[in-house]
Amino acid sequence: MKIALLVIALILVAVYFYFKPTAANNFSRDIQYGPFTVRVSAKTGKTFNMNYGMVNYTDVAYTILHKDKPIVFPGALQNNTGLPFLWAVYPLSGAPDPTLVAGSQSLYLIYLKNGVPVVKPILQQGYDFASLQFLDSENGQPGRYSEVFMKNEIDNLEKLDTLAGGRYLMVSEHAVLDVQTRKIWVMNKDNEAVENYSFPSPHGALAFSPDQKSIVFQAEFQSWNTEDKDLPDSEHALVAYDFEKNSGYAVKYDDTDTRMIRVDENDHQWFDTYFEWKKLPEGDRLQQRQLEKLPNWMGKFNPQDNYYTLYPVKPGILPVFLEFVLAQMSWTKANIMKDTTGEYSGRSLSLGSGPTKLNIGFKEDEQKLTFSRDVYDVKNRENDPLVKKIADAFNAELTTGNYQEHFGRIFSETKQIRGYK
Repeated sequence: MKIALLVIALILVAVYFYFKPTAANNFSRDIQYGPFTVRVSAKTGKTFNMNYGMVNYTDVAYTILHKDKPIVFPGALQNNTGLPFLWAVYPLSGAPDPTLVAGSQSLYLIYLKNGVPVVKPILQQGYDFASLQFLDSENGQPGRYSEVFMKNEIDNLEKLDTLAGGRYLMVSEHAVLDVQTRKIWVMNKDNEAVENYSFPSPHGALAFSPDQKSIVFQAEFQSWNTEDKDLPDSEHALVAYDFEKNSGYAVKYDDTDTRMIRVDENDHQWFDTYFEWKKLPEGDRLQQRQLEKLPNWMGKFNPQDNYYTLYPVKPGILPVFLEFVLAQMSWTKANIMKDTTGEYSGRSLSLGSGPTKLNIGFKEDEQKLTFSRDVYDVKNRENDPLVKKIADAFNAELTTGNYQEHFGRIFSETKQIRGYK
């Protein structure tokens, strides 16, 4: 029995030393910012990964010192990370005196008051990554949305990333910091839906009201708690949220009437085309624009995969687009090498002459037409510029109003899934 226990103990010790991270390089450097010293430390080495075996790792940690003494942070700093150190430290440009924003999942303000360091929570949380976004840095509109991660490389550690460009900084989508006064408003801390629309979906602010009170978020209808008969035709809305009053309202819109193809592609130009602010005594109110004529439907060329897509389109678009491509290439129907229809793949046409091979796909149930080089000619990328050239030519036709009769309406995805349309 004693021998068996000894063997088990030896095995456990061997496993411990095998799996234990081995540090190969440690270094630190100090960065001075006003009365604060920011110490950045990096540890690199190897550790065991269950999927990949021994792998390289780098941990980067920050410490803030004042008069050579480390500033102590609340326990909420490591609510869900288990890491009792700072992931990131940012100088805050525009503050009344030297101020830092620092933390991991929870973020804090650090500044001096009567010569003593103050650590003021901006937002403490333990369930998600922290995020930062200026609401007014792009001509009064929101700038880039970014999440706060622990760094895992040692490049560019000799300087700190400064938060600059705006006055109102949204933190983790649930707090707003006035950089000039250091005042903080916490909003919608419990992530409650507005009129059964959850937000933000996707992440980040889309727009900011002219009176700098309301943040516009994209929102999605909560279909999980709604019966089929009560589902809206469109599941999207914009939520205008007053961060000072901690309340908001939803502006519902129709996907078709706003030419909303993919919600993650909506930008301020899209917002400004279909929505406007109405000035009222109580503040700016968001509403949808009443357009005399909707913008023409356009196709979308994706430079990542070199596909051109027309959506939502009726079956009549297929012969029209086929004739257009043949005319652009000075081909005839004799250049249609294959025309097949599959139950799930839809209809697929292969066109070509010599090394030039193109493909047109159409799925009626998805109201989608795609155009690309031959899908099976994976290695040949020479025809990608040709696809874009034809896509641009067809978009030029759509711009003039041609072929608009071949576009249809966008239907609720949830209704389609549930078979209720």
